[in-house]
Amino acid sequence: MKQISQNKVKFFSTLLVGTISLVLVLGLSNFFTERALKNAEKNYLESCNQTLQGYSQSINWYLENYHTSLNSIYDQQLMSKESGEEIQGWLQVNTPYIHKDICILYFIDKNGMGFFSNGQVEDLSDRTYTLINGNDSNHSYFVSDIIETPFTDYPIFIIQEPVYNDEGEFRGTLCGAIKVNKLEAITEKIQIDDYCSVYLQDRNGKFLIHPDKSYIGKDFTPAAENYSHISSKVISNSQGGMAETRNEKGELVHIFYSKIDNCGWTLVLGFPQQHIKNVYAQQNNTKLLIIIISFLSLIILIFFETGIIDSFYKKQLIEADYDPLTKLWTRQRFEKEASRLLRHYPKSKFMLIEADIRGFKFINQNFGEKAADGIIYFYSKLLNEHTEERNGIIGRGFADHFYCFFKVTEIRKSMAVFRDSVNKINEAVENYDIQFFPKFGIAFYQPKEKDVTIQSLIGRASFAKSTIKENMLIQYSIYNSRLLEQINKEHYMEIEMKNSLENKEFFVMYQPKISLMTDKIVGAEALVRWYNKDLGLLTPDKFIPLFERNGFITKLDFYVYEQVFKFIEKQLIAKNTIVPISVNMSRNHSKPDKFMHDFMNLFRKFNIPPKLIQLEILERSVMDSSTLQEITNLLHKEGFTVAMDDFGSGESSLNMLTKVPIDVLKFDREFLLTATKENGSLDEKSAKFIEILIDLSKHLEKETVFEGVETQAQRDFLRSISCDQAQGYFYSKPLSERDFIEFVKQHS
Repeated sequence: MKQISQNKVKFFSTLLVGTISLVLVLGLSNFFTERALKNAEKNYLESCNQTLQGYSQSINWYLENYHTSLNSIYDQQLMSKESGEEIQGWLQVNTPYIHKDICILYFIDKNGMGFFSNGQVEDLSDRTYTLINGNDSNHSYFVSDIIETPFTDYPIFIIQEPVYNDEGEFRGTLCGAIKVNKLEAITEKIQIDDYCSVYLQDRNGKFLIHPDKSYIGKDFTPAAENYSHISSKVISNSQGGMAETRNEKGELVHIFYSKIDNCGWTLVLGFPQQHIKNVYAQQNNTKLLIIIISFLSLIILIFFETGIIDSFYKKQLIEADYDPLTKLWTRQRFEKEASRLLRHYPKSKFMLIEADIRGFKFINQNFGEKAADGIIYFYSKLLNEHTEERNGIIGRGFADHFYCFFKVTEIRKSMAVFRDSVNKINEAVENYDIQFFPKFGIAFYQPKEKDVTIQSLIGRASFAKSTIKENMLIQYSIYNSRLLEQINKEHYMEIEMKNSLENKEFFVMYQPKISLMTDKIVGAEALVRWYNKDLGLLTPDKFIPLFERNGFITKLDFYVYEQVFKFIEKQLIAKNTIVPISVNMSRNHSKPDKFMHDFMNLFRKFNIPPKLIQLEILERSVMDSSTLQEITNLLHKEGFTVAMDDFGSGESSLNMLTKVPIDVLKFDREFLLTATKENGSLDEKSAKFIEILIDLSKHLEKETVFEGVETQAQRDFLRSISCDQAQGYFYSKPLSERDFIEFVKQHS
């Protein structure tokens, strides 16, 4: 029998081992890649469903808000007894108090006769507007489908509140119509990714929200026969689910849909199927790479095969738990680990931070995906450093969203550490190639709270962050019950502000300006106050920031101007002594020509000289220096003087002075506040700095006024450095017209 050589034995044994190893490697690789794919698909589906449910609640919140507004003018005593004409009169009186999105307000009696707040009376019995009848007593309110009516040139939907008499008999419905396009504000807040499409359908499958506005009010059936059964009508008759179909462009999409509570509408999210195909394509490429590596490993060294299997397993594990760009945990892994910490330390306090970037979508669109990814990676490193310093954990959500979680001992101390970290992050961001602005929402977990999950903490932090909006002066917000109260209070103030202006609930007070050389009155500042029947007396800090955000401040400005002009003219007619009055010009007046046109039209209605009016502009105004300069020059041409208010509180005071030719510098009260010690004396360094500022003003030939003078020591110091005027409680608080007239008589 011929003996087989040892080399052949090695060859065949190596070949056999290699073949077995190759089969094992391919089998194991296929197993782990398939498992990783299933995990990715599972996480994908869970994330989509969570997003769907979250924004379904958001739409329901909008509808509840409309219903609450409608219900706020529901008067049971009136509507249960009075005629349609009486109810119509009530609606006409209360129209200003309803939500601004409600464009038509009316009442339909049980016979189908409609009484509109604009005075119209229409027979609607042959139309589908009377959606609630006496048999629908189970409804607390009703939301209609999309409607196109002869009364409007745009589609609407209707919120209806049933009306019953005292015996429980149906009398009709109170109705509010809302333009369908108001719902688009919701989709603007749904920032999932650039590929997601958002649809909102009524009960009949007609679209209220659609990326292509030509589909609003229409239903849709895919042109492809094999997908024609997935029409918008079919989806609207289902409680929820997911399906593969083709969209209006013929693209293959994966849709998730769910009914919205209380209205019967259906929210649909559509994702291109190409995303999933890309995942599979990447998976197949991985398989091919593994085969090549396996064959090379067989040729070189058989024993490397075990190492390859181990390495491959780790690679798949990392992809399931770690974000590929930042190498941070995914949101799913983050939530899992954070939940574990909550369970492990039930008696500890925790701090959760949600961080993102202002206007990240704009950055992505204008600088490109590569640059946006660079910012995300850079930002993630900064946040990770902050997290590691505090022994916390961090994860990345979609797009620019990050989540940090820490165990803390004291909330106040943790906030001090957070602010220090934010300062360091801001310093690093300033040196980055592309300017971007981080913002943060914060939520705290207290041991006494029950049934609080990591998901609810993320929701709280996200809500807190949403209150910042685009206010560049605020970088973070903390969730608390007062935050909700403040939002509700501001919402009430927005409802009340126009009516309060018409009812003259805003009134002007006058705070004297005193010459430091003579101790005589030389002027005054007009300060607005608001007395509301429910909120009481409100000082400007309570409503001015809100009015600046919503634009109402410009109307309030001109209301104050008119009250001041009337007051001055009345004093001139009575031949009383009068001093110049300064009025504030808010930062929202960004068009000089329009402001001057409106201002002069009002001013010329009164017989008063321009020298008795001074305009105070804000140094830290959002207007640029060229706009401030133009307004100042126009005011000078008409004979008015101009003061720069809160001088020294901005970022470029000296530079501003070289460009804007103002007459008076009003120094911010913070100068004196920070310079005054607890014993009432002035800090030497701060006093020297104030003296330098006054000296500089003199060299620039500007008059000087200091606000917030409250003590004799402050008054004496300002007098010693030749400051011109003082304003503050040391001399007088803001005074009513009657008290101010008496003050002028005594101090002239």
